[in-house]
Amino acid sequence: MKLKSLFLFGILWLLTQMGYSQTTLETFAATEEMVVESWFFKPLTDDYKFSIFSLNDVVVDYETEGSEFVSYTILGYDVWKGFGPVVGGRIFDGRASALAGIQWVKAGEQLLISTNITTELRDNPFYEFYLLAQYRFPISKKLNFFSQFQNSTNFNNDAHSLSFQRTRVGLSLQKLQFGLGINTYQFGEEGDFESDPGLFVRLEF
Repeated sequence: MKLKSLFLFGILWLLTQMGYSQTTLETFAATEEMVVESWFFKPLTDDYKFSIFSLNDVVVDYETEGSEFVSYTILGYDVWKGFGPVVGGRIFDGRASALAGIQWVKAGEQLLISTNITTELRDNPFYEFYLLAQYRFPISKKLNFFSQFQNSTNFNNDAHSLSFQRTRVGLSLQKLQFGLGINTYQFGEEGDFESDPGLFVRLEF
């Protein structure tokens, strides 16, 4: 693996350690690529009025050994039952942008939903609809069912640019989750479709 990929993995690990709350680190080994991802959701006040959500990942292509790094962080304020404004920033493919938008968050022991709509604060901005949904329930005293779904839809004033979905279904044993997954992608105005199935292993901190 190239030194660039190792460097990006190091940044990803550092960002994960800064999470402190509901933090995960996942490796997804698919047929065409490997995705190493961290995300965290952290309440900044006891009443959950202020919270921070961050998603950071490295995607490594097996064939080219090229890698892409994405860092996405937003600070939210709960105005009413999880709804409120967000501000933050994103780094993707060398493009750094400030973000603003609205979110809705629902957090519990079995269910976590975080969704937002944001716009870049720049000329000809990209807009994004993002959703993270996680659901789990006990199978036995030690074993739980685990599932997670992510969606990111990106478009500008002219057309759709890129969307992806990441689906995970498996088992949870204490702080370890593992199972099957699939990443799907849609590109450009026509929504050209690609899919990449694989296996995932993740840890919660």
